[in-house]
Amino acid sequence: MDLWLIFSLSGAIAGFLAGLLGIGGGFIVVPVLLFALPLAGIQQQYIAHMAVGTSLLCICVTSISSSFSHHKRQAVDWTLFWLISPGLIIGAITGSVLAGYLSGFWLVMFFVIGAFLTAIYLLSDYQPAPHQSSKSAVFVSYGGFTGLVSALIGIGGGSVLVPFLVYQGKQMVKAVGTAAACGFPIALFSAAGYAVAGWKQTGDMAYSTGYLYWPAFLGIVVFSMLTAPLGAKLAHWLPEKKLKQIFAIFLLFTGSQILYSYWQ
Repeated sequence: MDLWLIFSLSGAIAGFLAGLLGIGGGFIVVPVLLFALPLAGIQQQYIAHMAVGTSLLCICVTSISSSFSHHKRQAVDWTLFWLISPGLIIGAITGSVLAGYLSGFWLVMFFVIGAFLTAIYLLSDYQPAPHQSSKSAVFVSYGGFTGLVSALIGIGGGSVLVPFLVYQGKQMVKAVGTAAACGFPIALFSAAGYAVAGWKQTGDMAYSTGYLYWPAFLGIVVFSMLTAPLGAKLAHWLPEKKLKQIFAIFLLFTGSQILYSYWQ
């Protein structure tokens, strides 16, 4: 299959899910890139880092499109966004630096674990009783955790942040919208970290900056920008439970496929 078609289709799906579920689309983009980058001639030892780094670069664009759509529907709590952002940035930088010291195998395993845990959470339909905290340190600390995890597995942080925001008393739609906005600082600083971490290793590789692969980025973001607003629009009236179940099944299938490919 043509690489541009693969990148375009994954971008369209990732953008739609970003708007719909408040995720950055990394759970779609990373598996696609793990499959597509070898076809593009990327050396095996760089594939996992390239997949995660490029996914984060794509999320920079997807999160802007998605959060703008939610903002127009007054579904982004910007006060909360600015409160959490310092933690998100610190966590994102820390995660991208740490990723530079990890082998591709462990980076992929972190992704699979993240996919499985997210799927289990979605299928459990667990809804903790809201518990509002007024302490800034709570939000900054959780923001740091979100940024760290997101940088390691190449996601925008929505799957980690949305449950926390709901627990803090936010309505689901507003939690999704705020998480979509929070994906931007996570992705921006994480992608920058991956660019720096891979600067020497991939310096002579065409169309790349560190662990960022530009052809994949361009193919993905063009279509993700078009479909993210559609997902955000549907998020306000489609059955939430059914969507969560479908996405959870997809995560379980994807994670299993990746594990199988590594141990076959």
